[in-house]
Amino acid sequence: MELVCEKYQEKFASEKAVCRRPTEYCKFRSACLLHFLAREKVGEAKKESKDMDGEGK
Repeated sequence: MELVCEKYQEKFASEKAVCRRPTEYCKFRSACLLHFLAREKVGEAKKESKDMDGEGK
């Protein structure tokens, strides 16, 4: 599936979905799948690292 950054009209594959400018203002952010997927991936990575350190659950 291909996702599009509405602000810059950049196309991304869903596997590599990432907001390239997460600190910039974006009027589309509240409905942006790129931003949502990137935040979800970061959350999963943090959870996995805690589990590996024995701090999870």
